[in-house]
Amino acid sequence: MSKAEHHISILRRLTFLFALLLATAFHAVAQERISWEEFMQEMTEEYAFGEGEQWQELLELLNELHEHPININTAESEDLLQLPFLSEKAVDAIADYKALYGPMRSLGELILIVALGEREREWLKLFVFAAPVPAQLTTNQWKGAKQELSTRFDIPCYQRDGWPWAQGIAHQLRYFWQQGRRLDASLRLEKDAGEELFTHRSPFWDSYGGHVMLKNIGIIKQLLVGDFKAGFGEGLVINNSLQFGKASTSLWRTPEGIRPHRSTDEVHFMRGVAATLSLGQQWQLTAFYSIRALDATVNKDNSVSSISTTGLHRTDSEWSHRHTLQSQTTALHAQWQHNGWHAGVTGMFQYYDHQFLQNTTLYRHIYPEGYLFGAVSADYGYQRGRLLLRGETAHSFDSRGGGWATLNKAAWRFDANTQLAAIQRYYSKNYYSPHASAIGENSQVQNESGLTLQLDASRLGPFTLQALFDIFYSPWPRYTMTRYSWGWEGITQATWQPRQHYQLRLRYRVKSKETSDRRHYSHQLRATYVHDINQHWHAALSAFLHRYHEPDAARTAEMQSSSNGFALAPQISYTDASERLRAALMFVWFHTADYNSRLYLYEPSLFQTFGMAQLYGKGQRLAATLRLRTPNKRCEVQTKVGVTHYADRSEISSGVLRINASWKPDVQLLLRLKW
Repeated sequence: MSKAEHHISILRRLTFLFALLLATAFHAVAQERISWEEFMQEMTEEYAFGEGEQWQELLELLNELHEHPININTAESEDLLQLPFLSEKAVDAIADYKALYGPMRSLGELILIVALGEREREWLKLFVFAAPVPAQLTTNQWKGAKQELSTRFDIPCYQRDGWPWAQGIAHQLRYFWQQGRRLDASLRLEKDAGEELFTHRSPFWDSYGGHVMLKNIGIIKQLLVGDFKAGFGEGLVINNSLQFGKASTSLWRTPEGIRPHRSTDEVHFMRGVAATLSLGQQWQLTAFYSIRALDATVNKDNSVSSISTTGLHRTDSEWSHRHTLQSQTTALHAQWQHNGWHAGVTGMFQYYDHQFLQNTTLYRHIYPEGYLFGAVSADYGYQRGRLLLRGETAHSFDSRGGGWATLNKAAWRFDANTQLAAIQRYYSKNYYSPHASAIGENSQVQNESGLTLQLDASRLGPFTLQALFDIFYSPWPRYTMTRYSWGWEGITQATWQPRQHYQLRLRYRVKSKETSDRRHYSHQLRATYVHDINQHWHAALSAFLHRYHEPDAARTAEMQSSSNGFALAPQISYTDASERLRAALMFVWFHTADYNSRLYLYEPSLFQTFGMAQLYGKGQRLAATLRLRTPNKRCEVQTKVGVTHYADRSEISSGVLRINASWKPDVQLLLRLKW
């Protein structure tokens, strides 16, 4: 060893020693870290602002990953990339740190990875742990089995007009098996409230599925048989992996590749066989074939006009649509990446056994027609230092010729905590891909152009700031419109946290949009104060305001249409030192003029259930949860009681969903066994 190399070696050792001392000091000072419930509430309030349906799949995935944390010292890049709040740069930085300094001795060392912002570090600790690398890891990747069985009942304490009380009980049964790091499998059975079980028409559960997955066997990176999700590029051709709202555009990735489908979603997934091959260090090839039966209304001429996405089969009408349309999908994706560059090509072919035909309604003129649909795209990107560029451009093919779509992002990271991003999108009115899901105002990747600007300043002293502005335009008339339409949206959130145990979050959203050829404005304000009383007790108080306003130049000021909504929601929770007992209580008082001024809020919920409540009218809601675990945490019982009382009505809902009372109490029970 030369003298220079000797000096470099000494310098590296001193740097490593200093890093350990700093990490130890940080770990000693910051013993408290964000709890799972605080993370869920912060996540939901920040990114699911009135868009709860889009986020159910994401929160179920995060819940699953939290319940099965991974050792950060044995985690591969693909494992960490399952966490959508981690960028590729952050994952690469974690790998580089372990390669330079070896396995982490504690999660306090995360502070030394400058590519991780403060919020990313705190959130990451909920999904990973630091432990020595097992000696058998490199010799037997099949060793060690984990199994889990869970069952949940949602029991209504009321009677709906459409079905007997017992039929209103919803039920889920799930089984999960993991064998080492090479194999995992699952099985799920489910019936929704109002669906039949063990009858002549429905002898088994209404929805069922499962998967078997093999990983890292030779060139086979993944081999999936059963139910799975897929997402490539920016989602212009295929993305049923995760669906994000606009508020997340610069902070979250769209997970690429294939993964098992484990959630309760009965619509947005594939069923068949899929595989990903690793062809060296730079190339990957993914292919899949899916065949499924979907719900649709078949017309007298044997055509269909739309696909039902509710997944509900409660009434005779809903049963008549069940599994009436067969869907076959074939796709191929090739990806190359090297030294910060990446590029990919995606091709998709879709066949339905019934022809799509549209009626003469104006907004339906651009809807798909035919049996066969296809799309191809090229995705591209570059990430180096503080700059991130990525995008996808696609062209669709159908009986009417098809159209173009493109989505492009650019982001500049000033430091680990501050980022500015711009996102441009153009989806022509003739573009159609049945499995596409991307950033946009509308649910379909079609008939829209827009530009989004977003600033994320995660740490400005005790303050955190996120801001977003989006403008969108639809050249062809949308639903209820007779002409083009446009609008804009602005979101600002500020967080003040002068100390570890206190936090105040303010979030304001204003939106201008056209409906029925008239413009309306929506103003939503949310304020949340969080207080960690001590190690066991946690309290929060949230206040909500929603104003809906529809000005009209032809009316006087007194005749302008507007409505207001208010809500106040205190909550408190307790967790014992062993985390075997947890209890939470939340009370909500709400007062809204109508559905336009409805309110969305997060409430405590059970494992793998989505706690976003939608409230309108006048009344109160109480939600209480209780969790009990055995000392070895292999058996767990959870329960939730929710009661909603309406002061402005004597009955709830209508038709088959009608409840002849102003009270709506529900009980949920969950049992989990792990071995």
